[in-house]
Amino acid sequence: MPTEERLEKMRQIAASRTRHYTFVLEDFNDPHNISAVMRTCECFGIQDVHVIEEARKFRASYSILRGAGKWLTLHRWATRQACLEHLRAEGYRIAVASSKAETSFHQADMAPKTAIYMGTEFFGPSGHILENSDLVFRIPQHGFTESLNVSVCAGMLVFHLDQHMETNGRGNFTISLPEREALVRTWTESHGSGELFPGSTAPEG
Repeated sequence: MPTEERLEKMRQIAASRTRHYTFVLEDFNDPHNISAVMRTCECFGIQDVHVIEEARKFRASYSILRGAGKWLTLHRWATRQACLEHLRAEGYRIAVASSKAETSFHQADMAPKTAIYMGTEFFGPSGHILENSDLVFRIPQHGFTESLNVSVCAGMLVFHLDQHMETNGRGNFTISLPEREALVRTWTESHGSGELFPGSTAPEG
């Protein structure tokens, strides 16, 4: 069992967690990239990350994660459609990053509950996702290079969302008390087990 001091730290962290925003990672090729995105999400309090494994199996890099996986809730999906249906049922708007979009992320309304969808490194989001999204946005750039590394892109988005929550009252975005208590129980039960992603299941759908 963790010490009382460690438990208090868990409670404090859980109180800052959000499920108002989540990230969806589709068929990432590089385990370093997917691990970097997850680590960034954990650092900024985004609790849920969804991984689609329709074309590639999920692989993570222990050295890049730096233990972030044991504090996240990882949702694994065998198909894009199953993931989309789940997110819709949970009330999420689907927002897709694309370098070809006209709408800037900085101009987008981020008040709604939103799932940020990141496509594979080489080809970006699939046509299926683009057709079924609610918002397609771009990160404004002012240089010659037309694309960003996907983990860098995710980091910029997470920071922007963090600033939005800070400006509009973080308490309006954090999880409920019962969710916090359940999260602390999960963390407590897995404490010291060495399990990389406690509560994670095999791909669904």
